[in-house]
Amino acid sequence: MDIAIAVVIFLIAVFVFYALLNKSVPSKEKKLNEDAMIISKELGSKDSLVRLVDNDELNESKFIYFKNLSYFELKAHLKAESDFCIYLEDEKGYVVLVNYSVKGLGSGIINLTGVPCNSSS
Repeated sequence: MDIAIAVVIFLIAVFVFYALLNKSVPSKEKKLNEDAMIISKELGSKDSLVRLVDNDELNESKFIYFKNLSYFELKAHLKAESDFCIYLEDEKGYVVLVNYSVKGLGSGIINLTGVPCNSSS
């Protein structure tokens, strides 16, 4: 359950942070907030195909499956229009690698610890 909550919180934080940087375009901020809510809903819904947490545990095989999709296919599954990055953090704020190599799911133009979100270590 902690992982699911962490994913949702950090997803929202990324979109809010990005929205705050671009305050000059109010419609863009609104769209980012809408996308953050849509993605959060898709990740947390029991009926969603992109639900990454089952029984309070990360479903690594599902995470890897979505990692292997193209970014545009993943974006369509999540029903998002804006760029995004889904990643996990531990309680100290460090990015958690999934399957010992995958940092996150999402756009390669978003960086996590200096490397693209969708790269593997």
